Amino acid sequence: MASSTPAVLATPGHGVPCRPNNANKNCSSSSKLPSPATRIDSAAFFRRRIIINWRCRSSSTASMGAMAGVVVRRDDKDELEEEWVGHLAPEKLEVLDHLEPWAEAHVLPLLRPAEVAWQPSDLLPDPAALGDDGFHAACRELRARAAGVPDDHLVCLVGNMITEEALPTYQSVPNRFEGVRDLTGADGTAWARWIRGWSAEENRHGDVLSRYMYLSGRVDMRQVDRTVHRLIASGMAMNAARSPYHGFIYVAFQERATAVSHGNTARHVGAHGDDVLARVCGAIMADEKRHEAAYTRIVGKLFEADPDAAVRALGYMMRRRITMPAALMTDGRDDDLYAHYAAAAQQTGVYTASDYRGILEHMIRQWGVEELAAGLSGEGRRARDYVCGLPQKIRRMEEKAHDRAAQARKKPTPIPFSWIFDRPVSVVLP
Repeated sequence: MASSTPAVLATPGHGVPCRPNNANKNCSSSSKLPSPATRIDSAAFFRRRIIINWRCRSSSTASMGAMAGVVVRRDDKDELEEEWVGHLAPEKLEVLDHLEPWAEAHVLPLLRPAEVAWQPSDLLPDPAALGDDGFHAACRELRARAAGVPDDHLVCLVGNMITEEALPTYQSVPNRFEGVRDLTGADGTAWARWIRGWSAEENRHGDVLSRYMYLSGRVDMRQVDRTVHRLIASGMAMNAARSPYHGFIYVAFQERATAVSHGNTARHVGAHGDDVLARVCGAIMADEKRHEAAYTRIVGKLFEADPDAAVRALGYMMRRRITMPAALMTDGRDDDLYAHYAAAAQQTGVYTASDYRGILEHMIRQWGVEELAAGLSGEGRRARDYVCGLPQKIRRMEEKAHDRAAQARKKPTPIPFSWIFDRPVSVVLP
């Protein structure tokens, strides 16, 4: 799982262009914010009734703000907690218990056993298979092809890899979901086995990208490794973190975003002549598509079993934005590193506002949200209408942001990235 995406974004891994702290100088809030040290903990917001309006100046980065919804509303504690904590009621969690046999039959088969799954050594030069001379020759060829990848695409690749490498954080996410978490670390339930098997497959993604970059000689691996270290230590914030309804929606969105990001990267680097990297990114994309299929199926069953709870969870997550897993990324030098990485992803077409909107439209179709009618409460109908109207709102914001960004492109800003030895990449900033 990357974002964009990046999962942005969700780099890969990979949608949070303006981080809610005072290090980001391009956003202002209509109410006073906690200091950066508080990490903008949602619980702190619930203690008082506030409305936050993020105002982001137009750019490729700001357009990602539009795709997530420029206005973020926070109501009082009781109302908000009732909205998602109600999904933890016993009758809601029983739905997951009843779905376990179905998950055994329809979700677990989407995993690939280690015996047949690709491994990093299958995609990169292997000294054991090639011998010394063959290995050195293959590495020279890899480096020659890697030299043709432009720096802006390389930055996106590094950002995607860093996002993938924060796997310990991502495995902890579904293990917070009530009703499906792996209580002992080796549970035999279908849900627990899926979490571990999914993590095992995801583990290869960061590994193969890291090995490629090491062999390419084009990145400062010490700075990259430090960024990974900091990202894992920082963790990630997630709305309604204990609810499987909200959580599975989040992961389904992220997996599709990551597949889009890696797929776009594969096409771009292939066009620049790096067939090895294109094959690597294509293999990762294929994994992410299977993972997306699994989580999309799970959410689809939740819509069948309890459409009102499912659509309200979807509305909740979209109103509060799909926070990208690498939003707290930092290299210790650039306080706005994630925003700069997201801007590069938008500019190169690795992951864009249009991709975000397209993912939402796909999910609406996949889960039949527009057709929901029977069994919906008033809150459910309002959530359905909000979600179904959101793509058009995002499209309008996207068009306006695109027009302003086109004017701003006349004045791109060179941003040095420590990952590539402080070589500057020209991006359009807010």
